[in-house]
Order: sequence, then C-alpha cells, then structure tokens
Amino acid sequence: MTFEKFIHTLIEREVIPGISLLIGKGENIILERHYGYKSLLPHRVALEENTLYDVASLTKPLVTALAAVYLIEKGELSLDAVVKKYFPVLPFDIEVSHLLTHTSGLPAWFPFYLYGEDYLDTFKRLRLEAKPGRKVNYSCVGYILLHYLIEKVSGVPFKDFIEQLIFKPLGLKDTYLQPPPGLRERAAPTEAGNRYEREMAQKEHGRLASAFAWRDYLIQGETHDANSYYLGGSAGNAGLFSTAAGLFRLSLEFFPSTGLLLKPESIALCWKNFTPFKKSHRSLGFKLNSSFITSGGRALSREAIGHSGFTGASLWLDPRGEYKYILLSNRIHPRVKAFNFNRARRKLHGLLKREGLASK
Repeated sequence: MTFEKFIHTLIEREVIPGISLLIGKGENIILERHYGYKSLLPHRVALEENTLYDVASLTKPLVTALAAVYLIEKGELSLDAVVKKYFPVLPFDIEVSHLLTHTSGLPAWFPFYLYGEDYLDTFKRLRLEAKPGRKVNYSCVGYILLHYLIEKVSGVPFKDFIEQLIFKPLGLKDTYLQPPPGLRERAAPTEAGNRYEREMAQKEHGRLASAFAWRDYLIQGETHDANSYYLGGSAGNAGLFSTAAGLFRLSLEFFPSTGLLLKPESIALCWKNFTPFKKSHRSLGFKLNSSFITSGGRALSREAIGHSGFTGASLWLDPRGEYKYILLSNRIHPRVKAFNFNRARRKLHGLLKREGLASK
C-alpha cells in the first residue's frame, strides 16, 4: 500500500475529513500535499493549501517551551527554580524543569473554567498525583502553569510575548494564538460543540459541569480546548493555529543550523532526554522517539523528537538529514471518534519511509 492509498482509505472510512502532509529536509520543503476535505459540516469544503489548523498540544513545545527556554537562556528563569517562589498561592513545591518535562506530578487535566476566570487561584484545589521528578505524567495543567510563569517573568501578557518573541521575528503571517475573526472561514473546523470535554467534566465535576454554558455550535477558528478558549485563546497548553508551511518555519528553530531565536546550547535542551529512567522519554517540551511508544514509530531515528495534538496534528523532527514531518488533520470533526490515531500516524510514517520519504 502506498502512503496516498492509506490516506484515501482513512478519508473514505471517515476516520478523518482530510489531511495535510508536509515533509522538509534542511531548509527545503520536499513534499507538501493536501487530501480530502477541510469541513464536512455544514457542507463539504475541499481542503486548501492555506488552511489554518488548530494544532492543540503542539502549542506546548512550539510556543510555550520555546518561550521558557528563551527566558532560561537570558538568565531570567532557571530549570531548578521553584515555581512557588513566583506564586506563593501554590500548595506544592515543583521546579520549572518538572513542568517542561511533565514530571511535576500535577494531574493531566482540570477544567479551570468551571471555577471562574482566575485559573491561578484555582490551583489551590489541586493535589499532586506523584512526587515531582519521579514519574512522567503528561499534564496540560503543568503547561497552563507555565503560561502564567512566562507572563510573570516577562512582565508581558502571554499572547503578546509570543507574538513579539516568535511570530513577528520569524515573519509568521499565518500563525496565531487567536486568529482574527475575519480568518474564521480559513480554519479547519473541529468538534460540533464541546461534547467530548463536557462529558469528561461531568464525570468528575457533576452539577457544576452540567450547569455550565458549553459551546453548542460548530467550533471553527477558535481553540477547541476549553481551558485555552475561556482564558482568551491560549493557556499555554493549546491554542496555536497555523498552516503546514507555518509549522515548517517554526520547526527550523529547533535545529542549530537554522534556528534564529535560541543559541545552539539552548536548542540542545529540546533534544536532551531529561527522563532516561522512564518509558516516556521527555526533553524540554518534546517527547523522544526512544520512548516505549510514540507516533513517530520505527520509521524515524531514536534521536527524533516530536509531539502530537488531540485535534489530529503531529510534528516530528529527525536529526538524521534534518527531516521535518508535519501531519495535520481535524480528526475530531464533526465529532470525537474512538480510533487509535497514533497507530495510523506510525503506519503512515512507515509507508513514507518505504517510499523513500524518510531519513535512512
């Protein structure tokens, strides 16, 4: 089976509406293709090259971690800094490195928006699920706290700081933390309503979640993640919108030969395994392909780093040949389906390698 046949099969089986695929090597894009549909509701619209995607948790490494590493490089923050020093309201002692590598012990998820606009104050309700530094527990909550920390240290609102630090210097004209209303139609829609997150919240927060005014319309051009949405577009854990080409430009910042924003020794922190004793190997912001299971799979080298997003996005960077692999799909449109999309990504990477489109 060819990689294109596999993609068409996923579309025909309605696993995904469509998908954008981009492969880069060095500073060059060697393949960019777009298959299927941007939207199925309210009617079918063909996928376009300039489609904006909600890339969900790719926000963590490409925006939040990058900003944190920048502040560390400038000496304004340190990996061993205790976060409680900045926010005495916190009931636990965790370090910056714990947040960046998902070893803080904080829960994976918490619906802060149910408890008001002051997410930071709501952290008092949380309890650690593991001792910091002992266990990898993937945590959106940790990156929400990083968002507040970056604001505190920089003295600038998070979205403004990211715009000044990353988007403007790199000339990223199709990359946003909150797309302007006029670009709504260019965005690939996600879920029709927030049903998936609503049901998740109702299981743990009962009447409070049931009484909440959930979005009941087709989500398009605004972040699917509710914590990010109710904080104004991004909470550090999600909220990034971009095109395949925009993400390719961002990916160049994680290679010393092409990065403009960080020094080589800072970039190296995004490739270093900070959790070698765990099955889930983590650098600052990224997962490593040497992990027990990743969506990169055996088609990429063990030194590759990457991340995925709940909406259907993934990005992998391989130092062998400086390859970049970007897969973008709004797989949760119009509803979240019970399908192992990581397995599909691994198969697609394998097919790409078989056809000579992966590092040797």
